[in-house]
Amino acid sequence: MEMTYWPRHVEEHGDRDGGVNESHPMRSVTEQVATSRQGWSPERATKVRDLFDSMADEWSRRNGIERTEALLEALDRLRPRGRTCLELGCGTGSVLGHLGESFERAIGIDLSMEMLTKSQCAHMAMAQADSSRLPFPDHSIDVIVVVNSFLFVEEYQRVLDEDGTIIWVSTNGDRTPIYLSPERVHELLGEQYYGVSAPCGNGVWSAFSRTRYWPTSDE
Repeated sequence: MEMTYWPRHVEEHGDRDGGVNESHPMRSVTEQVATSRQGWSPERATKVRDLFDSMADEWSRRNGIERTEALLEALDRLRPRGRTCLELGCGTGSVLGHLGESFERAIGIDLSMEMLTKSQCAHMAMAQADSSRLPFPDHSIDVIVVVNSFLFVEEYQRVLDEDGTIIWVSTNGDRTPIYLSPERVHELLGEQYYGVSAPCGNGVWSAFSRTRYWPTSDE
């Protein structure tokens, strides 16, 4: 199905981080994880978990507008349908509280227990889990939110409701270390998905669903 592009509503901030480029090692890891089951080995999962465990203290202080504005705009402009939202790679919960305001049930999972123990959303449902093996029944999630994290195509499709939505956010756009372009995510999900995308501030958000419930233009 086709990809729709909406115009920018929020301009870039002058303090945009220079970020990384295609040569960053995490870029190749992100592509391997998205395209091959062998890309996410137990050894790699352990390395990623240990990396984010080591950053948990500093991560809990990353609460600037750049962490939330693209996702909040996606929720506002799209109005995704459903009652249950799952955030994958929720970290210390910097956006999970916002999801709790938009959905009847919002759940966050992360591979790093250190991240979860420093959660800013102690009242929210959070658990340690590997996104490649989600502890949820088939087609039980209405909206999957992925902010600066990995794409596990088969597993996301397994738990997503037939009419559900995947919201994919890169908070520093194409300078984000763990990054796949909207077009690449659309390609990997398959031709049965419609897609919509828009730049927002320093980032970009995209959404994908088997049922296109958004207009082709959002002028």
